[in-house]
Amino acid sequence: MKRIILFCVLLSLPYFSCQKLVTYKEFVLTQTLYTGDELQIDGYYYKYNEYSKIDVRCFYRNGIVLNMDGSSLSLEEADEYIRSKFIESSTHPNYEYSKWGLFVVENQTIKFERYHATDDITKWTYIREGTILNDTTFRITVSYRSDGKEKHEKNETYHFRQFSPKPDSTNNFIK
Repeated sequence: MKRIILFCVLLSLPYFSCQKLVTYKEFVLTQTLYTGDELQIDGYYYKYNEYSKIDVRCFYRNGIVLNMDGSSLSLEEADEYIRSKFIESSTHPNYEYSKWGLFVVENQTIKFERYHATDDITKWTYIREGTILNDTTFRITVSYRSDGKEKHEKNETYHFRQFSPKPDSTNNFIK
């Protein structure tokens, strides 16, 4: 009997020790209520990625941003994707750390920060930064890891699309 217990303990040891090895770096941006009018937030912002698919971001008054990846070829498909995966689904992605982040707007500058899904033991946050062109358009010009490394020039233009209801901003990573 002692051998069975010892075997079970030894078998489960790698699982529990690996869980403790993952380190999530702290966000650099501070969660701040967005009370401005530089951007409309009663919908989502989208851009076409390098695969001609639509990347979608929802910004919320509580300073949270939700990243919804690029899976759609048209805005109508993006609307349906948001409804089916983020609103109607019983498996809301509140457990996916790479979907959630923070954003701030200062004057005509927007910054948003989130974790990127990686297999690395250390989970770094990345910040995208750019200029607000008007209340329905902004351009991201740089992306960098929160420690200042891995800086990349960008030319990403996001456009606003009114959409209701937006997915809930509740998640397990930003309280």
